[in-house]
Amino acid sequence: MLRVGDLFSGIGGFSLGLERTGGFKTQWFVEIDPYCQRVLRKHWPAVPCYGDIQTVDWATVETVDVLCGGFPCQDISLAGKGAGIAGARSGLWSEYVNAIQALRPRYVLIENVSALRARGLDQVLGALATLGYDAEWHCVPAYAVGAPHRRDRVWIVAYPAGQGLQRYGAECELGEGQSQMQISRSAWWSCEPGVQRVADGVPRRVDRLRAIGNAVVPQIVAQLGRYILAK
Repeated sequence: MLRVGDLFSGIGGFSLGLERTGGFKTQWFVEIDPYCQRVLRKHWPAVPCYGDIQTVDWATVETVDVLCGGFPCQDISLAGKGAGIAGARSGLWSEYVNAIQALRPRYVLIENVSALRARGLDQVLGALATLGYDAEWHCVPAYAVGAPHRRDRVWIVAYPAGQGLQRYGAECELGEGQSQMQISRSAWWSCEPGVQRVADGVPRRVDRLRAIGNAVVPQIVAQLGRYILAK
């Protein structure tokens, strides 16, 4: 059973996907949002949750085999102001780097919006290389695992130099290609799910919609987890 540390946890999509494989167990979360913390406590009542990643003393945190998380995308997203990975929110990537350096996990799983490819992927990969990690990455949309919406995201799997996951890139490309054949561009918006992502002024509903919008797709995480377990 591989031990998991979950950064920028949100409502726990990374941990949910990994634990569904049966080969991973979450040891702790790091999440600052109070609403998301309540969701995590509901579903993982025995798992500790650290708050602000900027205040975590990594010397006191249990080491893990897998460190995962999607660091903030607001400054990277095309919908934002384009500050990039050095922006106030997305710049928290530097805290992710600190965690990797301190904990030295066997695997690192990173997620962010597809715009990362032009707005900081080189810096992410450079930081990983400096820490002694090789990495493989691919842009995988939600519909690649059957979800009825696009949600393109960059997924990065990193590991100590020389320990590759050769099946990851090849199988992700195959999966994405099959999905593109099954769901055409014209069908993407017509098959969006009816999640009613409109805030009605009720605070709890606003929090819920924000959490859903920031969440990762657990099915993609589960597939990455299976690649790791099969290595």
